[in-house]
Amino acid sequence: MSGGPAIAIVGLGGIFPDAGDPLRLWDNIAEGRCASREVAPGRWVLDPDEVFDPARPAPDKVYSLKACLIRDFDFDASGFELEEPFLRRLDCACQLALHAARSAWRDAGGAAGLDRQRIGVAIGNIALPTDGAAAWGREVLFPVLSERLLGRRLGAPAGTGPIQRFATGLPAGVIARALGLGGGSLALDAACASSLYALAWACAELRAGRADAMLAGGVSRPQSLYTQMGFSQLRALSASGRPAPFDESADGLVVGEGSGMFVLKRLEDAERARDRVYGVIRGIGLSNDVGGSLLAPNTPGQLRALRRAYREAGWSASQVDFIECHAPGTPTGDPVEVASLRALWGERGWTAGQCAIGSVKSNVGHMLTAAGAAGLMKVLLALERKTLPPNANFKRPAAALGLEASPFRVDARARPWERRDAQTPRRAAVSAFGFGGINAHVLIEEHVPAASGRVAAVAAAPRTGPPIAIVGMEARFGPCAGLRPFQELVLGGAAPRPSAPAGRWWGAEPALPGFYMGELGVRTGGYRIPPKEMEEMLPQQLLMLDTAVRALADARLKEFPAESAGVFIGLGLDLNTTNFDLRWALGPQGRRWARELGWRLSEADEARWLRLLREQAGPPLSANRTMGALGAIAASRIARELRVGGPSLAVMGEESSGLRAVEAAVRALRGGEIDAAIAGAVDVADVRAALGSHGLRPFSAAGRARPFDVGADGAVPGEGAAALVLKRLEDAKRDGDRVYAVIRGLGFASGGGVDRPAAHARTYVEALRRAYADAGTDPSTVGYIETHGS
Repeated sequence: MSGGPAIAIVGLGGIFPDAGDPLRLWDNIAEGRCASREVAPGRWVLDPDEVFDPARPAPDKVYSLKACLIRDFDFDASGFELEEPFLRRLDCACQLALHAARSAWRDAGGAAGLDRQRIGVAIGNIALPTDGAAAWGREVLFPVLSERLLGRRLGAPAGTGPIQRFATGLPAGVIARALGLGGGSLALDAACASSLYALAWACAELRAGRADAMLAGGVSRPQSLYTQMGFSQLRALSASGRPAPFDESADGLVVGEGSGMFVLKRLEDAERARDRVYGVIRGIGLSNDVGGSLLAPNTPGQLRALRRAYREAGWSASQVDFIECHAPGTPTGDPVEVASLRALWGERGWTAGQCAIGSVKSNVGHMLTAAGAAGLMKVLLALERKTLPPNANFKRPAAALGLEASPFRVDARARPWERRDAQTPRRAAVSAFGFGGINAHVLIEEHVPAASGRVAAVAAAPRTGPPIAIVGMEARFGPCAGLRPFQELVLGGAAPRPSAPAGRWWGAEPALPGFYMGELGVRTGGYRIPPKEMEEMLPQQLLMLDTAVRALADARLKEFPAESAGVFIGLGLDLNTTNFDLRWALGPQGRRWARELGWRLSEADEARWLRLLREQAGPPLSANRTMGALGAIAASRIARELRVGGPSLAVMGEESSGLRAVEAAVRALRGGEIDAAIAGAVDVADVRAALGSHGLRPFSAAGRARPFDVGADGAVPGEGAAALVLKRLEDAKRDGDRVYAVIRGLGFASGGGVDRPAAHARTYVEALRRAYADAGTDPSTVGYIETHGS
């Protein structure tokens, strides 16, 4: 987001722990209520008593049984532009996002009078296993493992089908189709800053005239045992189960879940339509840490995001009355954030305690990719009620914060939010800082209607941005170990024969020949990653890092503007993340198999049997494996290795993820937010993903990929990674860079309707139309089209 019309928030919707809607959320905030409870039996694949161990950390154990979870959610699947049976089969993450989106849509009056083809969707969503993805993994692999160990294919509880493997981009796409919104849908993972990154994307779409309204926000509903186990391994979880940001008793974070959604319009349009305006977005700052570690917060990185937001708004820090902090309640994170705010405010120009700070995590826990949405919701409701909200679980500030001699205070009770004077609107800020050093800061202002009550119309024609040059490339697909072999293959080389990836898939390989990679070929010590950490991360992170670094080397830039560059990586859920669920679930499943086989095992024999089963699934979740499985960290590792200071994130559009990552990079370059970008995509094949695709699209029986051929009989799986280095064309020419090609236009669309073939066709045609319009190019002048054909 880089200048232009102010953006109004005209609709709210959400579902939060102990709060089925924003009104109930506000009641809980105002009364200082906290949603932390012990996890109910049946929510986890293991009984809570079986998984609890107060030791920190213990393998396959958690040291707290408390979380802020949503209970008794009954999804209403009626009234959408998709079939109810399909919507009821979706994972709860999709259903929560749909519930929140529909509520926001209705609150905004359904964006009455607007063309739905010019309304888009952008949401934050975490690239971690959902309950549905984990269930699909068990459905595929339990029979394979039982045959391998017992010589018999024993069944597994049926999941809800292969659609569950699409856990990352699906919620955004389903929202667009279910509400009939054709302006394109995007999901992204910028760790805990995801919701605010989605908000920034929505603002940019509105400011550029590509949309007339946007539905933006975040959802977080990964498998709860996974997050509880992961934060236990990282020792970040609160042992007390009491989220207490800023308080001297704070001992860690408490995991939350839910969804918050917002409808955004240009302020002039909202005023002309006489919409209720909850608040006005005046500035957004995004950044990535350059120093520090992937886990530790970093003041210089946070300050870059803070200062960018204030520059855009034209505000000074002391003009803000209330700051909704990221503040997860960890003894490390809270003091660093307060130190960043103190550095921003400086030593003079304020009075002690003039600005209230708080964190909604004290009410609903840490909602991960929906955390920023929850914080923004709190601020908007506080503005509407002219009330400074209290912080739950707060008695005395932690000494490490140094609040006594600062501009900041934490309120334990609600207070009236008075204006400074009759001319100055109430002003607030929202921060979200994520793992990997991904930072976002948003400035919100109370809406003051135009004095005349009449507002001139705003032109909605899209603005065409400058052309973007591709100045560096790397490709590693299947047997092609680099850009040159890939070039030779696609420009006339002999096609390799598909083969099975022996030894990778628990004995399920022979049925799935494809184009797979061999060894990654990354030398130990080649990157600033400890060997143990490198060993335990998922291969997609290492493959993407190595590919991106090679692309930058290929660019041969005289100078890489690292601090003003960004990283945009397309990916989906790596279903190897569900191996940990498989390990946990093999406990109760192994007991069922033993009973089915008529075994009578002693306690010691049963323990040995279950240990053998779990070893087949893989190692336990550890701190390194937790970080090595997070989608956003794939981008953060590149940013950290190359000292990139601009936005870094994972972009998730399932099979279009790579092109959406390129789009995100191009938009940021055109908007002047960055001066260079690394855009890429990665996918490492997995039997659960491949069989999931097979359930939706047939594979070639002959093992040959022949798009458009009369003998084509299906798709062939593959894997690999690619990366591009991008700059504005005028900058590339100025710097004497080699230019491979120029990107002149992009077009993306979404669509709804129960008539799927017709809806797909309309969406495809609209995407083409937008791309050619963006480029200012007649389709008849194009000499080659690379299609999606599988």
